[in-house]
Amino acid sequence: MLTHCRTHQTTTTPTATRVEADTLASLMVEDEAVVSDAPTYSPEALGLLLLALLLSPKPPKEKSTR
Repeated sequence: MLTHCRTHQTTTTPTATRVEADTLASLMVEDEAVVSDAPTYSPEALGLLLLALLLSPKPPKEKSTR
């Protein structure tokens, strides 16, 4: 059973100042990497990782006790 009814509604809308709007607009037009400092794709890194994997030393083998 509904015991409380809301009879009024607020109609205020938050507005941004000119500085806030300009800041938001500048963030929207910048590259994502500049804003978030996220890593970007670089295809040459794959070759470097493969080279490092090939040149890395092999783990030592266990000696048998027999």
